[in-house]
Amino acid sequence: MENVSVEPMSRKSIRNIVMEFRKLFGLENTLFFPIVEFIEWCLPELGLDFEILDVCEMRDTYGLTNMDKNTLYIREDVYIGAKNGVPRDRFTLCHELGHALLHTPDRVSFARGEIPAYRDPEWQANTFAGELMAPYSLTRNMSPQEISDKCGMSLQAAKIQYDSFRK
Repeated sequence: MENVSVEPMSRKSIRNIVMEFRKLFGLENTLFFPIVEFIEWCLPELGLDFEILDVCEMRDTYGLTNMDKNTLYIREDVYIGAKNGVPRDRFTLCHELGHALLHTPDRVSFARGEIPAYRDPEWQANTFAGELMAPYSLTRNMSPQEISDKCGMSLQAAKIQYDSFRK
């Protein structure tokens, strides 16, 4: 079976990309990343588009990024959830943005066998989403519950961020 592999990236390098990205949009000191507003207003500045698709069309897929078309596809209920501040749905949008920014077609290849986390596009997109929602520089001294509350992310995702700070 073939797997998708991407150029290697560490958590630290993804963290640095996220901080530069936040600075670019003047959001380096913002705890609650405004992902819905960002997608609605800033995505075109990056040469990207998004489409909201019906649940029936996307089925079990919450979001999908097609870099050949420079488009993020978001399931309608996930988009509505994100607009209403649902942490999991907000994370999904941040995750898809991570794919769009990190995984251009020239950086993706096929690989056989196990792929280490640092070459796994899903790990990288999850790491991007976690760093975007709860940047180390703003949350390193917070508890998981504080991170969850102040950054609008699930407690589970906040614990993952918290644990990454302790490594």
